[in-house]
Order: sequence, then structure tokens, then C-alpha cells
Amino acid sequence: MKKNLLICFLLFSISCLAQFSKTHYLPPLSGSENISSSAQEQFLYISTPNSNPVNFKILQLGNSAISGTVSKSNPYVLDIGYGIDTQLMVRENGVSKVLSNKGFIVEAEDLIYVSVRVIAGSGNQSGEIVSKGLAALGTEFRVGSLLNTKATPFSDDFLTFVSILATENNTSVSFNDIKPGASLLNNASALNTPATINLNRGESFVMAVQGPLNANRDALIGSLVSSDKPIVVNCGSFTGSNATQNLDLGFDQIVSSERTGKEYIFIKSTGRDDAEVVLLVANENNTDIYLNGNASPDYTLNAGEYIALKGNSYTSKGNLYVRTSKNVFAYQTVGYKNDDPDRLYANQELFFVPPLSCETPHIIDNIPFIERIGSRIYEGRVTLITQAGSSLTFEINGTSYTTVSLNALPGVTVTGPTTVTGNANYTTYTVTGLKGDVGVFSSGQLYLAAYGTDDAATFGGFYSGFTFKPEISFSLLDETKSNCIPNTKLSVNTLSPFDIFQWYYNDNPIAGATRGSYTP
Repeated sequence: MKKNLLICFLLFSISCLAQFSKTHYLPPLSGSENISSSAQEQFLYISTPNSNPVNFKILQLGNSAISGTVSKSNPYVLDIGYGIDTQLMVRENGVSKVLSNKGFIVEAEDLIYVSVRVIAGSGNQSGEIVSKGLAALGTEFRVGSLLNTKATPFSDDFLTFVSILATENNTSVSFNDIKPGASLLNNASALNTPATINLNRGESFVMAVQGPLNANRDALIGSLVSSDKPIVVNCGSFTGSNATQNLDLGFDQIVSSERTGKEYIFIKSTGRDDAEVVLLVANENNTDIYLNGNASPDYTLNAGEYIALKGNSYTSKGNLYVRTSKNVFAYQTVGYKNDDPDRLYANQELFFVPPLSCETPHIIDNIPFIERIGSRIYEGRVTLITQAGSSLTFEINGTSYTTVSLNALPGVTVTGPTTVTGNANYTTYTVTGLKGDVGVFSSGQLYLAAYGTDDAATFGGFYSGFTFKPEISFSLLDETKSNCIPNTKLSVNTLSPFDIFQWYYNDNPIAGATRGSYTP
């Protein structure tokens, strides 16, 4: 078995450590203001694997901060507000402008999950942004969204956006590879090469295209967002469709090119082929794409080009293995079987998908209120990928289950393990009917998407797979004493994927310091 080694350096040039903080950045969203697709309820969710209370602060950029605590058994929910002009939502007249009063930064003393869930379009659409934490920061991004190339009804409502939040002052952001003929919202004269913008920390900017102009339908897919300092990017459609009818939300937070990859596994949901789309965007020329273990490339893309693989690209087992010669940005849209002729392609939802990586954690702990947006109840489900032969357990509202005992719960169905054609090192699972706070624990790598479906609306996103750097936390040995060494304990968070540890002091290994925690 491959072992992952974490080398932890202790720099003791100062003896008093600052309080350890975990940070999430949430750029704003923007969408159509038509009543058939406009934003309604919006909520921010915070959860943690820590059974002890974790202090956090929600910075409402340009507005007041909110302080609170969260623990494993008590997730936190913030009611952001309602409508098209909130701390989260940017009105159409705010697009193409530098904004100082939209979006959030969430800071906590220990590891937390942060997501935003939205209801729109008279309750017919839902969506979710799952924050990627520090992994979201980068300088080179390729945009993805719903395709919008087939649908004719509601074409005026199609709005695809990319939103940027700066993390440092004097950040220069540029845009390239926008489809010729596109007309940018509130910036039509820029054509497909808008001017470079400059942002300070906490400032945001939204670029968008909107129907009914045909060139606008997929104009931003594959476009390049680059910067000279780290930024965070959300992108997608609010609203759009991959199919010939129906409107949906499809957006997520993405990561920079260096944290994308060359191997991906996708799990099909229950929708029709036009709704079940895997979108692959190339970042470099001559990117070969191989499907399901094929020896010869099925497609070759150049930088900014994309391929949309429909549901019939999945194997009969319901999964799809993709290998590429160079890193690609991977997006997946899931659907849901609906026999109503007016809703054949309803329930589309877009996820940004993580690549396979040995650095991926084995634990997701925990996903809060998996079946809810506010008070609305959905059918909660997860799809997950793990290494073949891995042991797998679940925790629902604090109670532990095996796959067998979970499958015996009323209303819950576990499908899997299912082998992956082209990559026998992994298996896939689908679990439906989940409710409450959900944790998943594997002895191997774990890639998990959680989503909820109700009527015509679906929301969700990936809660694992995006790695950046080890999460080392700090705690006091004696709460009555100062926050200084030696009254400290340093720990690598239990969600890390590392099997072997070595702590260092001034570049020298500390004898015997080979566990996940160390007390100086």
C-alpha cells in the first residue's frame, strides 16, 4: 500500500503562535431577474467534524460581521435573505462593475465546511456552491456552465456568469478566449476581450452573458480568467439547460489549473442522456482525452475548447472513467428521471469535479442537513468513489452504519460497490433517501458529491477531493494560561490523507515525533 508522508516544520523563532484560522471565500452570484428564474431563498451552511464548539466569523463584505460557534452536532445556518439583491446576489445592473459590498469571507479557528444553497424560479430551481476552502485560491481558471445550445423556450432567461473575489490588494484580473460574437452584459462594446480589471482584497467582479443572442449561449465555456495574485472564482448558469427544454441552476466554486488533473471518475444519476452531461475543458493545446480505458484518444482539444459527453458515454454500470494527457477542468451535470412531459429535463445540477489523487482525504465529516434548503425538504443522496477493497462506514446524525445496516433503514437504498470500467482500482456507490447530518468514512481515497432533489429542483456539490496543503491546528493544553509555547498542542486534522508523519524543528527531524499531533 502506498503511504503518504507529511513533513511538518515547526518554526520557533517566535514563541507565541497566532490563533489558527480556517478561511473560506465566497464570491457573489448573479442571475436573470425574470420571475421564472430569479433568486429567492438563500442560506449559508457551516459544519465541522469537531465535537467541541468552534468559533467562527462571517465577514459580510462591505457590511457587518457575524460571529458564532459551530460543532459536529450543531451545524450553523445563516439566512442570507430573499431575492435578486442580497449579500450573495448581484443584480443585472451590477454586472461588469467592481463591487465592494457583495460576497463573504468565513474565518474559523478550526476546520469547517462552508456552502451556500439557493432556491429560485418560483421554487422550480435550486443550486449550491460548495466552498473549496484554501484550495479555491489560484491565478488561472477555465469557465464551465450549462450548455444552453439546444433549448428554445426561456432563451431570454439564460444567464451564464463568472464571479471573482480578490484576496489581496492591487490584484489584476484579465479575461480571454470568450466566444466570438458574444455580447457581455453591461459591456457589449468589449466584445470578446474585456479590459483588465483591478481589485483590492474583498472586492468582487461579475462578468456575464445573457440570452437570447445565440452566440451567448455557450460563450463563456472555456474562457480563461487569469490574475497576478490569488483570486477565488464561481461560475456557471443562473439559469440555463443542457437539453431542449426546462430551466435550471448550474454553478459551483472551481479551483485553479494546477489543482485540476488528468484522471476523473463520474457517476451517472437518473436523468435522460441530454441532462447527464460531463463537460471537459482543456487548458493546453493537444490535450488527448481517453474514455473508459480506451488505448487511443477519443478526442483531442486545444486550450479553451470543450467536449460535452452525454449520458450515453457512461458504461452500462453507470460510471465513466476519463484519462487525459494534460490537466483539464471537469464539470458534471446530473439529472433526475421525470415522466412529466413538461419536465423531462428538469432537476439539472452542475458540480465541479475533483481529479483522482493520492492526497485525497478518506473522511467527509460532516455534511449538514443534506436534504434541506431552509425549511424545504428534498430527497438527500450521495454518490461516492473510493478505492477498491476499502472499508466504508456512514454516520447519520451521530449514529454509525455499515453499508448493509444503512441499506436496511426505511427509505434508504445503497447501490454498490460498482466496478469502474477502465480503472479497476476504484469502485462507486450511490446512496439515496438520506436525511440529516451525514459523515462518510473510508479506509481509502474518498470522493463524494451530495445532492438533494424535490419536484423540479436539485442542488448539490462535491464535498471532497480538492486538496491544497495540510491542515495543522493549534490548541491550548491549559485554557487558563497564555496562547504560547509550551502551552500548545499542534495537530494535523483527522481529515488529512497522510499515513506517516514527521515533525521538524528548525529543519531537523524531532526524534519520535511521528504521530499526527505534537506537543512542543
